[in-house]
Order: sequence, then C-alpha cells, then structure tokens
Amino acid sequence: MSKFSNKKIPPKPVKPQDSECCNRNCENCVFDYYKRALKAWEKKISHLYLNNKL
Repeated sequence: MSKFSNKKIPPKPVKPQDSECCNRNCENCVFDYYKRALKAWEKKISHLYLNNKL
C-alpha cells in the first residue's frame, strides 16, 4: 500500500499493455480482469473517503 499524508491507499491496478491481449475475445480477457479490479479499487477508495480514512 502507498502512503499519502499518513493514510494508507491501496495501489491502483496496473492496466495491461495491448500486447498482453490476444484479441480473440476470450471469456477471461486480461482487460476484463483489469476492469473488475479497477472497479473494486474505486469502490475501496470511495469507501475510505466516505469513512474519512483518507
């Protein structure tokens, strides 16, 4: 976790590079995993802000 003014912030998911996708419309595409991880991260950050933990 990163620290910002003594508050813990979970690291933002890293977007896959275009070369990591095979462009075959896979059911479990790396970009689908990234989108889910990003949504979960955004939800976590929002929760931390709402509870005054950031």
